[in-house]
Amino acid sequence: MKQHIFGIPNRIIFFTILILGVVSKLFISGITDLSNDEIFSIYHAQMGVIDLFKELSTGNNPPLFETILHYWSKLFGIDENAVRIPSIIFSVVSTVFIYFTAKLISGNNERTGLLASLLFTLSLFISTLQIETRAYSLMIMLIIINSYSFLRNIQTKSTNYWQSVWILSTVFGWYTHFFTIWIFIVQIIYSIIKFKSLPIKKLLIGGVLILILFSPYIGILIQRFSATENQGTWVEPAKFDSIYFVLWQFCNNPISTILFFFGFGYFTHLALKQKNINQQFTAMWFWVPFLLMYLISLPHKFSIPMFLERYVSFVAPALFIGLAAVIVQITKELKLKSGTFKFLPLAIVLVMCLGIKMKESRNIFKQYSELNKRESIPPKTILQPYYGAFSFLYFNNRKDFKDFATSKIYDHMERQLAKNNIYTSRKNSLNYFQNDSTKSIVCIQGELNRTNEIYVVDSFLKSKNYNQLPKEILKGKNYKIEIKTK
Repeated sequence: MKQHIFGIPNRIIFFTILILGVVSKLFISGITDLSNDEIFSIYHAQMGVIDLFKELSTGNNPPLFETILHYWSKLFGIDENAVRIPSIIFSVVSTVFIYFTAKLISGNNERTGLLASLLFTLSLFISTLQIETRAYSLMIMLIIINSYSFLRNIQTKSTNYWQSVWILSTVFGWYTHFFTIWIFIVQIIYSIIKFKSLPIKKLLIGGVLILILFSPYIGILIQRFSATENQGTWVEPAKFDSIYFVLWQFCNNPISTILFFFGFGYFTHLALKQKNINQQFTAMWFWVPFLLMYLISLPHKFSIPMFLERYVSFVAPALFIGLAAVIVQITKELKLKSGTFKFLPLAIVLVMCLGIKMKESRNIFKQYSELNKRESIPPKTILQPYYGAFSFLYFNNRKDFKDFATSKIYDHMERQLAKNNIYTSRKNSLNYFQNDSTKSIVCIQGELNRTNEIYVVDSFLKSKNYNQLPKEILKGKNYKIEIKTK
């Protein structure tokens, strides 16, 4: 097999892909403000590890990522650039293991590994997700390492190294995001189907150890699942065309979405026809979670909406690995050593590049901070949504942000804010409101789709006689800042 492409050594191409990934993510980070969710993670990462586990056990976020961020911020602080570096590091490791996994499933074909890692790097949504100070980049990395180590584990006689990597990546994944359990479900289904040809005893021992290591959190997992089933989620139910639009996020544009969907379908067909167990596992890695999460999210009696692009992002590596394998295989089978079609992989890459349109993303509370420095804005302020208090403190009062609470966090933040005549859309916070002679008040509406909170604020201000026509000073697609007067 040639060790170069167009005269460039494969090793140089691979390192260029890694550098491209880092540079593009640093650029995206530079034009993308920290989101409210990211600052939520930063706030909690300031806590001690025990308090962190206690606090996050009441929500839907397992604590591993925030634990890593806790120790990272001890060394490098909580500034905007510093807190995103761990996620970018995880993205580099993800790209490396995509390369190895793609090589593994294609019979050690380096071109497949290079193409898969490049497609993964070019996905704008995945790249944007991988800069976030949230668990998703770590989740994707652990899923890829887990899948690779699973395949290595079932194909080696050794019971030590890859068995250990598989066990640890599974457990770490579960402590990172509950949806990583899907890959374990895929592996169970795969093991049942391939029962006769797999080292079942070794897998059973590994499974038992995984459950033991995760046992401290199993009760919390069951509790959170029960709460979600009873109370529902904030995610909208899936629609008929949701599959297409989620894939569009992964593939950058409609043309590549359609090509990649049918391309991966053909990859699945070949995996079944050729009885390639590695490729069959890759196909299952994509189809099983993707379709089941979609079906569960459809509006029906037992619906639990969860089909959101970031929640299913862990199947994107399988999509790109399978695509790379089938593209390289088709090119090889047709023996396209000359003529236009030898550039088929390059053409696929160029089609994907057509949809790359990087857009600036601003946090409304950071924009307020910048406006407040340039212009004369009334000091009395109401924030919406209520959890925007995290971002407001981070960008406007870092000292109070660092003065964190480990329980009843919103009550604590609202008391901090009220000292400076700042309130949130929670009724508990509005109770602190001082009805003095202040004629004007700033309303920061960070999410215009949260109409219930906006109604609460508007009704409250009318009761305080702030009923003059508002003066709009900033507006975006889903946010605005306006001044209301008596």
